[in-house]
Amino acid sequence: MAESDANAEAMNGCDVCAVKCWTAEGCFGAGTYDWKFLCMPQAPCLKKVSPPMFLGKDSKLPLFVSLSFGLQHMLAMCVGIATSGGMLHANEACWIWNYDSEMCKSQSFLVSCSWIASGLLTMIQVFRCKIKGTPFYIGTGLVSVMGTSFTFLPIGQAMVASSIGEAKSANDPRCIPNSPYKGGPATTMDCQGVAVEAYGKFLGTAMVASLFEVLIAITFKTTFVKKYLFPPVVVAMAIMMIGGALIASGIKYLGGGVFCGQNMMSKVPVFGGPHICNESGDVQLAFGAPEHWGLALSVIFFGILIQCIGSPFLKSTFLFWSMCFGMIVASIASYTGTDGVTKSYWNSARIDAAPVLTFPWTFQQFPPGFDARYFFILLICSWITTAETIGDVKMTAAFSKIEDQDEIESRQQGGIMADGVNSIIACLLGSPPNTTFSQNNGILALTRCVSRSAGFSCAGWLLFIGLFGKIGAIMASVPMPIVGGVILQCFTMVFVAGIQIAGPLLNGPAGRRNGFIVMLSLAFGLGIAMEPQVVQSNGVSSFHGKNLDFNYGLWPGWMTCKVFPSVTVETSPATCTGMSPAGITASLDSADCALLGGTYTAAVTASQEIKTCANSNGFCCLVWDDTSRAVRLSLLIIIKTPYGVAVLVAALLNALLPFETDGDDEDVKGGAAGTESAAA
Repeated sequence: MAESDANAEAMNGCDVCAVKCWTAEGCFGAGTYDWKFLCMPQAPCLKKVSPPMFLGKDSKLPLFVSLSFGLQHMLAMCVGIATSGGMLHANEACWIWNYDSEMCKSQSFLVSCSWIASGLLTMIQVFRCKIKGTPFYIGTGLVSVMGTSFTFLPIGQAMVASSIGEAKSANDPRCIPNSPYKGGPATTMDCQGVAVEAYGKFLGTAMVASLFEVLIAITFKTTFVKKYLFPPVVVAMAIMMIGGALIASGIKYLGGGVFCGQNMMSKVPVFGGPHICNESGDVQLAFGAPEHWGLALSVIFFGILIQCIGSPFLKSTFLFWSMCFGMIVASIASYTGTDGVTKSYWNSARIDAAPVLTFPWTFQQFPPGFDARYFFILLICSWITTAETIGDVKMTAAFSKIEDQDEIESRQQGGIMADGVNSIIACLLGSPPNTTFSQNNGILALTRCVSRSAGFSCAGWLLFIGLFGKIGAIMASVPMPIVGGVILQCFTMVFVAGIQIAGPLLNGPAGRRNGFIVMLSLAFGLGIAMEPQVVQSNGVSSFHGKNLDFNYGLWPGWMTCKVFPSVTVETSPATCTGMSPAGITASLDSADCALLGGTYTAAVTASQEIKTCANSNGFCCLVWDDTSRAVRLSLLIIIKTPYGVAVLVAALLNALLPFETDGDDEDVKGGAAGTESAAA
C-alpha cells in the first residue's frame, strides 16, 4: 500500500472524536478557537470579524466546538428531513375524502423515525471503511450528512393516496363507513391499514430500487457510467430539477396545503365553493387566504432579518429559527370567524398523544412489500439521487481541499455505496431512502470547518431529537403555511445548487452543446411542472379529476380497460299497427294493442358499453387490463414528474449529440466527478 493510501486508511473511522474534554482547551477550545466569528452579529454597520482558521477533515475538535458545528448541520436539515421523511406521506391519508386513521396517526412517529435513521446513516457515511477483500469503500469519510431524499417524495405520496381510492372501489372490508374523522364530530370512510400497507410497499419497492446505487458504486469508474449515465450535464439537471419539481409543492403548502390547493377549482363546479384547507390547527380557510400568507411571510421575513444582522451560526441555520418564529406567531395569533367563534392555529392533539420516548417499530410497523407498477419510476429516482450524490460529494471534497482526482472518485464511489446501503437500512427503519444533503455544503463554506467530528456530532443531535417523540409531534403539528414558508426556501436551495453546478458547463468549448441539452431538458421539466395536464388531463387535481384522467389525456385510462359497464338501450321502439280506423299507428303495450285489434311489435333493444366516465370519480371500468394499466401508470408518472422527464431528456441528448471539440472530452474525462469544482 502506498504511503498516501496508508495515511488515508489511518484517518478513517471515528479517530477524530478523541479529545481531552476534561481540559478547557479540549472542552471549549480555549486558546485555539476564536468564537467571535461564529457568534458575533454581522450587520453592515458593524465591524467585520475575521473568519476562523480552516479546520480540516481530520482535525480533532474541542467538545463544544464539535457540538456547535454539529448542531448547525442538524438545525439546517431537520425540517427537510421531517417533511420529506414520512410526515407528508402520512398526510396523504388524513383527508376526509381519503382517510386511513392508522396512517394519519403515524405522522409524528414517522418524523422521529426519519431523524433516527438519518442520524445512524450519517455515522456510516462519515465513518468510511473499506469493504474487506475488495477495492471498494462504504462512506465518504467527509462531512456528508444524510437525510431523507426529496426525490422519492412525490412517488411515496402517490402510492399512499391512490391506495385508499383503489380500496374503496374494490369494496375492501378494511374500509369502514361512518367512522369518526380524526376523533371529531364528522364521519368518513376509514380504510384502516390500507395506506399503512401501501407505505410498506413503497418502502419495499424503494429498497429493491436502491440496489441500483450499489451496482453503480461497483462499476463507478467504468467509461460507460461516467460518460453516459452520469456525465456533468446530467448531474446538474438532476439536482436542479429535484428542486424545481418541488417548488410547486412548497408554494401550495404556503397557501394552506397541497390537497386544497390542487382541488380548489375542481370542487367549485360541483359544490359552488372552494375546497377548504384544514391543516392549520382549528382554523379552516380557503386556499391562498391572507391569514395563510401572513403565517408564511412571518417565516420568510424573519429569515431575511437573520441574513441581514445575524451571526454566521444563525445564518447557516436560518430555516430552523425562521420556523420557530413562525410557530410563535401562530401560537399568539387567532382567527375569529363570521360566527364569532375564536379559533387557534395550533392543535395540540398529536403532541398530547405522542410518547415521551420513541424508536422505530414501537408505534407502527410498515411491513415491506413490492408494487411492480411503481418499480421503474423508483429505479429512475435511484438513478437521479445517485447523480445528486455525485455532485454533493464533489462539492464537499472541494470544500475539504481534496484536489487529487483519484481520491475524489474514491470518495464518490464510497458515497454512492453508502447511499445505496443506507437507503435499504432507512426503509427497514420506516424512513424513505436517504441521500446526502446538498444544502449543508453551504455551512462548510461559511464556517470553514470540514472536520468529520462535526459530522459525527450532527448524527448525535439527529438521534437525540429523534428519540423524543414529543419533538416529532410538535413538528407534525406545525400549521401548514409555516411549513410552506420553510420548505419553499429549502426546495429552492436545491434548485440553486443545480444552477451553480450547471453554470460552468455553459462556458468554454462545450458550452453550446451543454446549453442545448440544458435548454431542452428545462423545456420539458419546467413546462410539465407548470402544466401537468398536458400529460394527464386531471393534472394534479384528484377531487373529481379522476373522470378527466379516465376520459382524456396523452394515454386515457379507458384504453387500459377490458370490460366496461353497459346499459340496455332501445334501437327501435315498440309499435301497434293495423288498428281501426285503418292507417293509425301508436305506441301501446301489447294488451292495449290487442283490445284495439292491432298488431303489436315488441321493442328491439341492445346492450351498449359506456366508455365515458361521468360523476364516478374515475371508477368506470369493471375489469382492467392489469399489465397495460401498470405500464400506463409508470409511464405517466415518469413523464409527469419534472425531474424524471428532464433527466431522461438530458441523458438521451448527451448520448446522441456528438462531442464537437477536445474541450468536451476534457469535461467528460473525469466523468461526473469533474462537474462542480467551479461551483464550489
